[in-house]
Amino acid sequence: MLNIMDSMAESARVGEQLDPNDLVQTIEFLRVFVDKCHHTKEEELLFPAIRAASVTSAEGTIVVLLAEHAQGRRAVARIATVTQRLADGDEAASADLAEELGGYTELLHAHIRREEDSCFDVADRELPAAVQAELIEGYGRIERDVVGGGVHEAFHALLDRLGSTYRA
Repeated sequence: MLNIMDSMAESARVGEQLDPNDLVQTIEFLRVFVDKCHHTKEEELLFPAIRAASVTSAEGTIVVLLAEHAQGRRAVARIATVTQRLADGDEAASADLAEELGGYTELLHAHIRREEDSCFDVADRELPAAVQAELIEGYGRIERDVVGGGVHEAFHALLDRLGSTYRA
């Protein structure tokens, strides 16, 4: 999705008209998959497990990741606002959309690197197998109860369609 959004940003930057429905579906993906699914797993399960295990080397990273989650939520709200402006016919909103999309993807690319380099590795190394098994069970519960059945499959279809449209 980040590559698709980078392509969308470039299209908006050069003044191409984006399909408002594509933008609405992208926002839904960000709100559901990124925030309700991924961030919820971290905030409700992973980070508390790391803290409970007294893995102090990860604390600074957790604080930064939580701040980035909040930044991402604000960025998605701004993308939604600009998308509405476009839908309302505000042609000047394209430049703002390009900036907001680009800023979000830049944030998330750095966020993902930080997660992988300084958080997930620590969890894999430091959390006991029993805790990791509990996390996996909890992740499944979030997938089922918070996200809902069939949602991931629908998002995969969306990614395929948007990837073809925006050549990501």
